[in-house]
Amino acid sequence: METSFDPGRLATPEVIANPYPAYDALRADSPVSGYADWPPGTVPGFDPPIQAWALLSYEQVAAAAKDHQTFSSANFQQGTDAPTLMLVNHDDPEHAKLRRVVVQAFTPRRVAELRPHVQAVVKKLIDGLPDGDVDVVEKLCAPLPAQLMVRLLGQPDEMTDKFQRWANAFMLSADMSVEERTQSNMEMVGYFMQMVDARAKRLAEGGKPGDDLVDALLVAESEGARLTRDEVWRFCFTLVVAGAETTMYYAANCLRALVDNPDVFAKLREDRTLLSRFQQETLRMAGPPQRLFRKVMRDVEIGGKQIRAGEWVALFFAAANHDPKVFPEPRRLRLDRDNAGAQLSFGHGIHFCLGAPLANLETACLIEGVLDRFSAMNPGSEPAEPQRATLLQHSVTRLPVLFQRA
Repeated sequence: METSFDPGRLATPEVIANPYPAYDALRADSPVSGYADWPPGTVPGFDPPIQAWALLSYEQVAAAAKDHQTFSSANFQQGTDAPTLMLVNHDDPEHAKLRRVVVQAFTPRRVAELRPHVQAVVKKLIDGLPDGDVDVVEKLCAPLPAQLMVRLLGQPDEMTDKFQRWANAFMLSADMSVEERTQSNMEMVGYFMQMVDARAKRLAEGGKPGDDLVDALLVAESEGARLTRDEVWRFCFTLVVAGAETTMYYAANCLRALVDNPDVFAKLREDRTLLSRFQQETLRMAGPPQRLFRKVMRDVEIGGKQIRAGEWVALFFAAANHDPKVFPEPRRLRLDRDNAGAQLSFGHGIHFCLGAPLANLETACLIEGVLDRFSAMNPGSEPAEPQRATLLQHSVTRLPVLFQRA
């Protein structure tokens, strides 16, 4: 089957703003060639985009995500200056070693203990909302995860704005100059390198570990393995750029879904047990992460097409989440969808997102706070502004809302 939609347009601003019609046009012919974008370790405006096969059906994306021997993320960062330590960009055995150590800092107990703090931050943010139109991205969705990252890493409150700025510069670098992006990254790298070095020296001199994530990562051990200082500061960098930015977009997409579906807002006010189902369905319908790149390690046939070793594939999780063969009426938000939990926004297989419980906790607390304080959420006087800079994330940069107080 041939499609009339050019895959080369996937990374254009107009498609980034609303990519789902494009995914629908391409899915039946998946995998499709001709998609060009920037994988990890490359810089828009400095490096040329790479050509990749786009996988868009649920069956293909889920299968490729689980087969890390054929579709590899190993060595993504070797030979680059990429400062992140993203587990999704490593394969076993390195991935297993890193995950075994890092997971000790993300235990269910540690995440659960954060709930009172997250609730307190949400209450303070909602207390500070002005009357009239409110941009909930600016006032709620952006500051919440940034403040939590500051708390998790044991940093002073005044670092919140910097964390937010650093994350935005890294994740949305397509709309910045190479120089601006590089300067921001260097500032962030320098901060975390110095901070981790100071913490490690204090612990080496007999200091007692604190209750924050940095000390937890420095002392965590699994099967005799520990993270190096370099790995710890890179993980801190990753936590800020991925945790702050992606969770901001996740929360914004949830609030946008409530504005667009007032009946769902009313149902959640009446029955909070539906909240988890709402979050899963919103992740399916409007999860921020759109795609991840993988390198093909051996010749493979997918959908009747030959893909050669050494070529790139892009796994479009968001397109898979809208596959009507798996999710009937994919554009409709349905609280009665029994398989919403099969959505792929947090990844699949060994690369399922380690921070998913934390992102779900933050977003749940924010929604609960809104439901407690307001009887309705109505569109503001100006339309929402879609994010158009990169296909890495799908969300809005502004979401004006008019709250009706309970």
